[in-house]
Amino acid sequence: MIETERLIIRLADAAEVPEIVRYYRENQDYLQPFSPTFGGEQVDQVVWHEQVAERHLEFAHRESFRAFIFLRDSPERIAGNINLTQVVRGAFQSCVLGYNLDEREQGHGYMTEAVRAVVGFAFSQWGLHRVAANYMPSNARSGAVLERCGFRIEGNAPGYLRINGAWEDHVLTAIVNPSWRPA
Repeated sequence: MIETERLIIRLADAAEVPEIVRYYRENQDYLQPFSPTFGGEQVDQVVWHEQVAERHLEFAHRESFRAFIFLRDSPERIAGNINLTQVVRGAFQSCVLGYNLDEREQGHGYMTEAVRAVVGFAFSQWGLHRVAANYMPSNARSGAVLERCGFRIEGNAPGYLRINGAWEDHVLTAIVNPSWRPA
C-alpha cells in the first residue's frame, strides 16, 4: 500500500470486486476513447475475482503492481487505477506506467499525486532505474500529468497501440531514477 496526503493506492481484495465493476461500468464511456476496446470482462465479477488473485500473485513476485486509487475521504470507493507493468530486471531495470481516473475526480491533481507516489515506490522499493509512460497526442491531460511528474518526451510512435478499435499514435515518455544504485 502507498499512502499520500489525499490518496490510498493499493491492490484490491476479493470483497471489492463489486466496487471494481461499478468503477468500470460508470466510467466506461469516459475511459473508452483512451483504452483498448472494452469487452464484457470489464464488468464481469467472475473475471475480476480471477484478476484480483492474479494481481496479488504478480505483486508478490515483483512482476507488476496493478493497483486502485482510493481517496482518503472515501476509502471504500475506487477513484481510479494505476499500474506498473512489464517489469524487466537485469540490465534494463525498467517498467511501464499506466493509469486512469474516474471522470468525476478529474481536475483535482489526484493523478499527479498518484503518479509521483507510484514512481517513488518503483524507484525506492523496487530499485528500478526507469519508468516509461506513453499517451495519445490527443490526451493533453495525460501529457500534462507526466510533464508535471518529471517525465521527458523521448519520441513518437506511429500506430503504437490499438485503442478503441483503431491503431493510435503515442508520445513516448520516461523518467529515470536520479539516485539509482545497484541492489
